[in-house]
Amino acid sequence: MDETTPITPAAASNKKWLYIGLAVVVLIILGLMFTGGSLGSAYFAPGVDVDQNLDGSTTYNTEEGSVTVGSGASMPDNWPSDAPPAYTGATILYSGATNPTTGAKGSAVAYNTSASLASVVEYYNSRLKAEGWTVTANADAAGMRVITATKDTRTMGVYIGDGGNGTVNVTAGIEL
Repeated sequence: MDETTPITPAAASNKKWLYIGLAVVVLIILGLMFTGGSLGSAYFAPGVDVDQNLDGSTTYNTEEGSVTVGSGASMPDNWPSDAPPAYTGATILYSGATNPTTGAKGSAVAYNTSASLASVVEYYNSRLKAEGWTVTANADAAGMRVITATKDTRTMGVYIGDGGNGTVNVTAGIEL
């Protein structure tokens, strides 16, 4: 008899929101790339603290979490130590973290690197396995390589695409 673990509606819903969240991050990154990396004079709602950092990045803070955008961004503060960090030599363009006290726990990063697509895919597959993650999917979707993994109650999604001109674009997110 085939013993498989069915996907529960809650797990499917969590994965759906992870994918939606990562898609929004990708759209923001693409928007920043096409606007020269500036949000201009966008209006922000009350309760949003906007900091222009010395490295050229901008950090947006609310009680729910923070987002840093720009080439001076770094890995999110709540990025788990057992999850692969950005590929060596990466230029981080986006970093976001949510506040665990609000119940919406997560972390995301988007970056570019000059490595090959194959080496970045191999990096994530080998690092995830070495850190005890279970790689649940490795697929090509719309010209991008998609890797999903789970560990304990966490889910990670990594989207890797050829950015052209010798660069690879990576967006990775973890539902904590």
